[in-house]
Amino acid sequence: IKRDDLTHPHYGGNKIRKLEFILAEAQSQGKTHIVSFGAIGTNHGVATAMLCQQMGLGCTLLLFDQPVTDTVRSNLRQMAYYGAQLHYCGSLGATVAAFYLHPRRLQRGSYFLFAGGSNAAGTLGFVNAAFELQQQIQTGLCPEPEAIIVPVGSAATLAGLSIGVAAAGLASRVHGVRVAPSHLGPFAACTPATVATLMRQTRARLAALGVMLPDSEPPLLDQRYYGTGYGEATAAGRAAQTRFAECGVQLEQTYTAKAGAAFLAALADCSGPLLYWHTFNSRQPPAMPADMPLPPALRRLLAQNSAASIA
Repeated sequence: IKRDDLTHPHYGGNKIRKLEFILAEAQSQGKTHIVSFGAIGTNHGVATAMLCQQMGLGCTLLLFDQPVTDTVRSNLRQMAYYGAQLHYCGSLGATVAAFYLHPRRLQRGSYFLFAGGSNAAGTLGFVNAAFELQQQIQTGLCPEPEAIIVPVGSAATLAGLSIGVAAAGLASRVHGVRVAPSHLGPFAACTPATVATLMRQTRARLAALGVMLPDSEPPLLDQRYYGTGYGEATAAGRAAQTRFAECGVQLEQTYTAKAGAAFLAALADCSGPLLYWHTFNSRQPPAMPADMPLPPALRRLLAQNSAASIA
């Protein structure tokens, strides 16, 4: 298991690798305020809010609905704790519209960041991560895996690793496990084509800098573990949670439990080592006031969900 849940002393997970490059790009462009979006329990939102506060950048997060869990509640409180301006938009469609029509687009100091930190700069974080894995293999910390299994939402992790393993000379095949909707209305959101587009954009960014990389295989995106919806638990995911917990690794149902289920199933068929790339944060949340200030709409949403669960 590649423990990306431990990449940062306060909040781990795959978003940290992306934001290392994204926020450096924002600063180099003279940006002072980050605007992004995600579900109400977005891990990307927590990591972005935390690092923006650390770096003295403003942060606005536009949020859409997802099933309310303990992880969602904790993430909402953390986003507020780290000083993000939270705006609850309700539906995903309304949130995307608010992102593209946001008045801050008229302000030169604003950096608009797609959900999940999936742009070319963020993808470079996982090209870089593949070279980190190469070093760990070379120093004997792990064998070269036959396959690398990762959850795929906004696609930068799969896109970056797919580019990076080829560039690092690894024979490993990167297997993405879809955990987000394939389409948002008529628009493709998490498909092999959207991953391939992000890969082309990242290659173009590197080529503009004079870095030419070898071709990589088309992205492999497993569609079988998504279940009934985004953030909806699956039986296979619950079983994976239990199995991973026995090894001291925490999974959650939106992303990592579904990829964990795919990993456990693949163990039965593999001929060589498999690597599960763990993208969830395992750090304990900071000590926060019991009642963090949240926008009234979010307070009502959480109160309604609590009442429904009690009933």
